Amino acid sequence: MFTVKICIALLPLLALARANAIGQQPQLEHLLSEHYEELAKAIKADEKGTEPRLVERIMQKIKDDLAMEMSARIIEGYDVKGVDNAPYLVSLSLTPLIYSHQCAGAIIGKRWVLTAGHCVEELRRFNGDVIGIPIYAGLSNRSNVSDAQVRLVDFGATHRQFNGVAGSDNIALLHVSQSFVYSNRVQQIALPDLDEDYSNKTAALYGWGLTTADGDEYSKKLQYAFAPLLNSEQCAKQLPSDAPLSRKQVCAQVKACYGDGGSPLVYWPITGPAELVGLGSWSYMPCGYADRPTVYTSVPAYVDWIYQVISAYYQLN
Repeated sequence: MFTVKICIALLPLLALARANAIGQQPQLEHLLSEHYEELAKAIKADEKGTEPRLVERIMQKIKDDLAMEMSARIIEGYDVKGVDNAPYLVSLSLTPLIYSHQCAGAIIGKRWVLTAGHCVEELRRFNGDVIGIPIYAGLSNRSNVSDAQVRLVDFGATHRQFNGVAGSDNIALLHVSQSFVYSNRVQQIALPDLDEDYSNKTAALYGWGLTTADGDEYSKKLQYAFAPLLNSEQCAKQLPSDAPLSRKQVCAQVKACYGDGGSPLVYWPITGPAELVGLGSWSYMPCGYADRPTVYTSVPAYVDWIYQVISAYYQLN
């Protein structure tokens, strides 16, 4: 009886979260796991008639958490005509059984991919581990993956301070068992200088996320958009007062959504290679609501951490 009531109570939330989109199921499970004990107590109280509205209040709390849950679609973006425009972009598959885009990432070395922490944790929850997850490089149109370079993850490190909620250190490193072969379609992107400030500069964004707020299928064609960058203070003026912003985040005036998590935010200097500014982290739901900016993990704030993880890996292997 208890299990049935839980499932019935979750139906409106499942609809709200659009859980029929496969990439969102782990996020939902993560949200609910934080409230199982509360729900159990609430249902028992509801059966006794002592707290008739407790379940409703908890469900509303879960919905409020969902509004801040990590995701990161490019709405009103443009089709990328060739993958050469973003050869450092990769697609992380939800499962090794069949290709199913879950998140994006950026190649920063022949065996290293940088992505969002919530992407790696979702993959761990769904598969039990991130080891063996395939990464697809050299993709533009996801309808055809035959020419992609597919590499399997053999090591993953999520920042220790990432706790699964917006505002924490949402970054992770993945190592693959076989090197990427660099070509016009597959290249690494340059890391920025430590604490480099990109405020008020224009960046390019790439991704395969949803392209409409009510969509239920990730884009097959790679999308891109250009957007001005805001520092945390500038961004705070456009978000609610309780938005979990920090100096380790950068905002872009763009509408990103489910499927764009871990997607690279890229700055092209007048001279030199493209630089990795940020990784898709979180946004308010529904995607693009009130033209609120999307929040990205600021890569310059984590350059030291990136090199520390890589150095520790080679010392131990």
